[in-house]
Amino acid sequence: MKSKSGIIRSQPCRLPVAVLATLLLGVPCAQAQEVAPLNQVTVPDVNMLGLLDGTGNGAWLQVTQPEKKRALQGLGKALFWDMQVGGDGVTACATCHYHAGADHRRNNQMSPGLKGGDFELDLLAANQALTSPHYGGANDFGTVVGFPVNESHLLSQGWSVDATDGTPGSGQKGDPGLDINDIASSQGVRAGVFTGLSGERVDFALLATTDEGFNVLYTELGLGIPATARRVEPRNAPTVINAVYNLRNFWDGRADSFFNGVSPLGFRDPTARVKAYVDGQVADEKLLIPFSSLASQAVGPPLSDFEMQFANRKFAHIGRKLSQLVPLAEQLIACNDSLLGDLSGCSGIGSERGLVDVHYADLVRDVFDRRFWGDENGEDVCLVVDDAEGLVRVINCADSGPKDFTLLEYNFALFFGLAVQAYEATLFTENTIVDLLAGGVATGAVTRGTGRRAVTISDVAGMPFETCIAMLAGNNNEAATDNAEQICAAHYAKFIHPGAVTGAESGNARFPVDPGTAIGGCMDPLTCNGSPNQAVAINALLNIDRGLGRFFAGATACAVCHFNPEFTGATVSALTGFGAAPVPPLPPGQLRKEALEAPIERMIAFNGQAHVYDAGFYNIGVRPSVEDLSLGDAINGVPLSFAKLREAIALLQSGAELPNPTAIAMIADVIASGELKIPTSPTDLTPRVFDLALACGPGLVGNANAQDQRNGDPNNNPNTNQCIRDVIPGEKILMNGAFKTPGLRNVKFTGPYFHNGAKKNLRQVLETYKTAGHFSTINFNNLDAGMRIFDLGPTDEASVIEMMETGLTDWRVAHDSGKFDHPELCVPHGHDPATGQTLLVSIPAVGQGGHENRLQTFEEQLDGIDGAHSLLVACSMPGIVDKDDPAGRSLIDVPLQAVVAD
Repeated sequence: MKSKSGIIRSQPCRLPVAVLATLLLGVPCAQAQEVAPLNQVTVPDVNMLGLLDGTGNGAWLQVTQPEKKRALQGLGKALFWDMQVGGDGVTACATCHYHAGADHRRNNQMSPGLKGGDFELDLLAANQALTSPHYGGANDFGTVVGFPVNESHLLSQGWSVDATDGTPGSGQKGDPGLDINDIASSQGVRAGVFTGLSGERVDFALLATTDEGFNVLYTELGLGIPATARRVEPRNAPTVINAVYNLRNFWDGRADSFFNGVSPLGFRDPTARVKAYVDGQVADEKLLIPFSSLASQAVGPPLSDFEMQFANRKFAHIGRKLSQLVPLAEQLIACNDSLLGDLSGCSGIGSERGLVDVHYADLVRDVFDRRFWGDENGEDVCLVVDDAEGLVRVINCADSGPKDFTLLEYNFALFFGLAVQAYEATLFTENTIVDLLAGGVATGAVTRGTGRRAVTISDVAGMPFETCIAMLAGNNNEAATDNAEQICAAHYAKFIHPGAVTGAESGNARFPVDPGTAIGGCMDPLTCNGSPNQAVAINALLNIDRGLGRFFAGATACAVCHFNPEFTGATVSALTGFGAAPVPPLPPGQLRKEALEAPIERMIAFNGQAHVYDAGFYNIGVRPSVEDLSLGDAINGVPLSFAKLREAIALLQSGAELPNPTAIAMIADVIASGELKIPTSPTDLTPRVFDLALACGPGLVGNANAQDQRNGDPNNNPNTNQCIRDVIPGEKILMNGAFKTPGLRNVKFTGPYFHNGAKKNLRQVLETYKTAGHFSTINFNNLDAGMRIFDLGPTDEASVIEMMETGLTDWRVAHDSGKFDHPELCVPHGHDPATGQTLLVSIPAVGQGGHENRLQTFEEQLDGIDGAHSLLVACSMPGIVDKDDPAGRSLIDVPLQAVVAD
């Protein structure tokens, strides 16, 4: 059936009018759709599920006090946005995640290819500003794709290709005019070594006088300031919004799903223990808290000397420091902040600086079980820590010295990680236009016709847009279908967020709408007669619907990696089955990967050979594999890849030599003993064993005969008759250069894109995929099987981009409204070219009402187009900058111990 829009619609659910009455009885229609709405996925938030406080199921080890869920979220929000967490007194977790959960700064945001051993910047020098022309580089085919990339050039220079066993090829850097390996990322702290706590927001430290890759010649260096710039991380910061759905976090997956209370590595750090005070004694306690990769992630950056700290600081130091300071000191907090307003002590529409009547230690004591912070009387427990011997013993607090810690300080990583996770777990975005089309937003009745011929759906709640059309049409009459399409579109358009606007390529889509056109619906959709932007909103809905179909089409196969409501397969629901949404039927000719509910898979890869790999992690040829091994790397001899870890365990059992056999043996015992447990389902939180096992997948599944599709499909099961459920030592493992598949929600505002930040907009992202990546020859033996060459034509490509840019945006994020509000933040944005002082720009505090203007995109930041977070207003925070300095130069660039070391 072809509508007047020219879109061919599948109709497995066109019903006679008489049958429509069954809707009132709740009989579902099997109308095909590509994706379920996000609100059908259970948020794997162990705090809200009650796994931390024992209210969900008593079988779980209690960590927090009962019914302190909201208090934990508030504590986490304060810690996430507090600039005092950083050793420099400026850098917060939010410094790299303030903008739709990501970072869109452009000054001093370049890092050399450090992961590949390159310390020389090529695109522009340290402390320089990115501009749009820097993203005007071409690929081998002459297409503008962002930073220049040229595989043919590298091959002509003698670059070797990845070996058949996955070992990366290598070669010399190419001509910077043709190929760039630099990274657009996030600036952290200057290089230095922690020497002690000062009692103030800035730690004592010795700054390095030089720092390879980040040296700068300033003209009039300030007193004590070295000729260096703030370091820039070797990977672009991904968004924290919707990251709660990921089974593992960080690009390389090192933030483990099981939080050990100490480090990011979870069960792969087998000696990690917190301390607990029980029956008058302090003892080790082993924690493996499931679905807590956000907690694992949260405790990494605070100890990174690239991100937030000077080298050699411990988490116990952070605990002591924050216990002595006013939370969020000098940062403005809106009185109606969604979580911090209750803690701010103010009321009304104003704001206050800092949480002056609150102390972090008191918040910890209020939320966490007493065994982790105090004795039976609620008093501090003081400890002597012997790092050399690895011993901890209790002492009388009256006898404690400056090098001793309280139990609360010692366990601060536990409190920090779980609190930040609880806050970040609230940042999910279920109110997008794609969710609207999928049936997750609209409610109310719709009617076609009048009198006896009227067809009415009493309530479209939970009903996909396509189903609304099918049910309202009631038969296969084309006129009725076209009319139903317009009626349903008009009704659903009322539910578009009032702040929504069309994207950069909407004018080229199937139903052209000028870019930036308001398409927002009603403030109260159930009482208004129609959207104030109905005509353009209907066209926008149809464009997004079309783009969604092309996204799932076999020609592009985007949904091989970006499937499920989360638009990524690296999730708890896809890899464990917990809380997964019902899988809707697909229209003909469309594909999505089948979630096998296992973290490791065996499939035929891009090179036509059988490989095992970690589900959700793929090499897509953005850069040569050798420049960043990512998942293929190891920490302390323990592989990041689950597949490689399984192989290591098998090799150890066969007597092979390994880099860290003790750790591998301990990890093997943890797995074999069944210590890794996850809740059974959202309605049954009984623990079940997390099986680090392998599945053999049927590959891409559509609505044709599945068995037939396995023959000749480049991404399917090599073990059709028998699946071997473990890694076979020596078999090929896809891991080198493999990165976690990011979710695409709110992607409009999370640029620059990819792990290297080399794309400024979604057009450049799409151009990368159209040629099967930039390095399909060099990376051939590590490349993901889903990569393919395609060309949809300008109209459908514009529709795909519009679907991602406008359809996947939750416009509350775009305006920092509701649960996405936040305190004030001053973020480093390069250095004064004369003195070397850090330039600080303001991210103003905002309450639940949000900003009137939407956020800038990264491209708009490059081009100087105004919007929220434009980074044009200098910081004016007392004690951080001189209030009379219009440039916002930091007053605290030199730590209080102002001795500069070599």
